[in-house]
Amino acid sequence: MTASSTLSYTGADGQHSFTLTQKPVMIGRLPDQDIVLRDHCVSRQHAMIVLDDGCYTVVDRNSSHGTFVNGQRVERAVLNSGDQLHLGSLDGPCLVFKSVAPVSRDIGHTGKLGNLLFSIADFPLTAEQQLPAVREMGQLNWLLNAARQLNAGGAIEEILTTLLQLTLQLTGVQRGYAFLRDGGEMKLARGLNAAGQVLQEDSTISRGAMRKAIESDAKFSISDTLSDNAAAGWASIMANSIRSIYCIPLRKRDAKNAHADLLGLLYLDSQIGRGNLSEVDHRLLDTISTEAAALLQNALLADEEAKARKAREELAVAAQIHNGLMTITMPVIPYASVQARSIPCLEIGGDFFDALALEDCVCVAIADVSGKGIPAAIVAATLQGIIHAQLLSGHSLPQIATLVNQFLCTRNVGKYATMVLLKLFHDGRLEYINCGHIHPLLVHSSAVEWLDESNMIVGLIPDARYTSVQITLQPEDRILLATDGLVEAENTAGDAIGEFGFAQISRNLDLHAILDHVVRFSAPNQAQDDCTLVEVKFTGAATSAV
Repeated sequence: MTASSTLSYTGADGQHSFTLTQKPVMIGRLPDQDIVLRDHCVSRQHAMIVLDDGCYTVVDRNSSHGTFVNGQRVERAVLNSGDQLHLGSLDGPCLVFKSVAPVSRDIGHTGKLGNLLFSIADFPLTAEQQLPAVREMGQLNWLLNAARQLNAGGAIEEILTTLLQLTLQLTGVQRGYAFLRDGGEMKLARGLNAAGQVLQEDSTISRGAMRKAIESDAKFSISDTLSDNAAAGWASIMANSIRSIYCIPLRKRDAKNAHADLLGLLYLDSQIGRGNLSEVDHRLLDTISTEAAALLQNALLADEEAKARKAREELAVAAQIHNGLMTITMPVIPYASVQARSIPCLEIGGDFFDALALEDCVCVAIADVSGKGIPAAIVAATLQGIIHAQLLSGHSLPQIATLVNQFLCTRNVGKYATMVLLKLFHDGRLEYINCGHIHPLLVHSSAVEWLDESNMIVGLIPDARYTSVQITLQPEDRILLATDGLVEAENTAGDAIGEFGFAQISRNLDLHAILDHVVRFSAPNQAQDDCTLVEVKFTGAATSAV
């Protein structure tokens, strides 16, 4: 082997000689390349030198930052002795092509190839070598380009994908994962390998390295696990032959509490070759991660706002449906009047009422489903439909209560309800059934009386039995049905209206005046429960069935 058939270049660990053959020479940052250049401007598989018709030709391999011959960017170019080849930028590694012997175009006749010699100014690794302004300009260009790529993506997945692509390019490792914090756990959001293929989470990821980065709130890196005594004791690293690891916490900008403001984690590792990042490479890695974290924070906030807006829109639709169900046209009958009003503590509530007239009576229902908000409102709307249909069908009150109880118990919806159902007939007879609800209040002309007969709440015991009670009303008697949000309303001193206060104000006030009094009593406190009131008044105006 002679000097005229070698490729000489200066690498990170000194001078090297490379013997040329007919095989193409691959150049890039990946460890499997023939010439490995650990410059941040050089792509993983940047360019190759091929023998084409007796001439050596440089071919760009779709690199990110281009290949230049004598200052001109090229995709493919024949090399002449003395040509200067730059990779990534004019400030990147410089290879000087020298044809020591003429290249024979008759390869089959001579059996020899021309000789290629490169002088490579590889990426400097020491602080002294990093000082030249030309190198700093190349690093700045890379950083600006990386920042532009990151800012080009607004969605969370786009930001994480770009972050992984950039850091894989910078470090030259095999694979990268981006995790996002979900409660107290780190959940995989995106994974890529050096070839750009999507990766799923697997058991070879070093959770120990991830914990180290999170606990220290700083980048955790091991350039060579084989020479690191601490890493040698990690079973996962040894078992999976991990050679280099980089873990960087992604935090909110200007965050003071590390754990509370941790957004996620960037994890990079490789099984091929030790890491070989310079001090500047580490700074670039930190800078890109910080920039990505800031963009990620904004994207997460935008995503949360979008979800909140969607939830508000869905809640508005639900409230509209709920209001429609609660907007009931009260039946007009000659022997009675029915009024009702409901004030939910949230946009929608779990209280409901209903009223309808049959041939021989007027039917009224009031119910309070456990809980608040949308879940309670869904169950309330379902029960309202069931009860309304059963009343129209002429079922007895105990039958309806039994059916509702079985429905809630067998469907296992995790909800129960209290309710009162009643039927008022034209002659003043009143049949009612109370299922664990606040007792109906009977208001006479000069006194009030609680109707204290009661049954089991519906939705708790599948085989519960229910019975109704009958009384007779006198003309002008009123029945008031309220939910507990009314009697439990509190003033600023923490005193509740209570059943006694409710009975007192009901003597001389009608339905609307009672509710107005409750609102004034509890102001400015925010209501803690839905408040519903139904009033059924027997006028005694009819002497026969309608």
